[in-house]
Amino acid sequence: MLVTYDGIVIGRREIGENSCFIDILTDEQGIVEATAHGAKKINSNLLSSASLFSYSTFCLNKNKLRYTVNSAKPKFGFHELGSDIEKLALASYFAQAVKYCTPSEQVQSENACDSLVRFFAIALFEILHAGENGRSLNAVKSAFELRYSAMLGFAPNLVACDNCGQYECERGMYFLPRKALLLCKDCLNPGYGGLFPETLYAMRCATFSPLERCFKFTIGGGAEKQLSSITEDYFLYRTERSFTALEYYKGLIKGDQL
Repeated sequence: MLVTYDGIVIGRREIGENSCFIDILTDEQGIVEATAHGAKKINSNLLSSASLFSYSTFCLNKNKLRYTVNSAKPKFGFHELGSDIEKLALASYFAQAVKYCTPSEQVQSENACDSLVRFFAIALFEILHAGENGRSLNAVKSAFELRYSAMLGFAPNLVACDNCGQYECERGMYFLPRKALLLCKDCLNPGYGGLFPETLYAMRCATFSPLERCFKFTIGGGAEKQLSSITEDYFLYRTERSFTALEYYKGLIKGDQL
């Protein structure tokens, strides 16, 4: 049986000299593992489409529980990510996160507004162009972590203070990641600092904006560090695991700061 899906290659494992297994992120079937025969041959029509982070239309032959790539038509390539080790590491973290959290053989979204494939493609595009548009890789990372948490059903309450309903508080707002909610300083006086206004704005933008706008904020300095720490802690807590690609990315960023 032949099936056709638009998808992005988020994982690849080599088989012998010429073939490979690829993990394809799709909206219709979640993660699909397919065999790409001859994909490593220089004259193969699958050479580009079977590459990591390739966004293509895949025609797959399904035989029982196995898929084989029959043909593929590239839609967009993110191969330039390989020329920057930090961007590649961050994209690999996103791929690990999506692979871990996305089940196989289950519909992920039924409309473009909630498309996981579209969201992942936008995230890769933002990584690719980070620095050119005034946004850092850490800002892209934070937006991904928070928006993907929301897509998984872990959207935090960022609308207003969970206790009194204030949208903003002159004295400051606090985010409690373990409880996934906001409290204003009038309702809570913990021993740590509250959110920068820029941090709260970025969190709301990443969570509530349409997919094409959820990365479209600028932030820097202490607010960016605060945002990165909050979203990473929140995402790892909700997914209940760590990611090797994230640790590698953080090691690269830390090395640049020395």
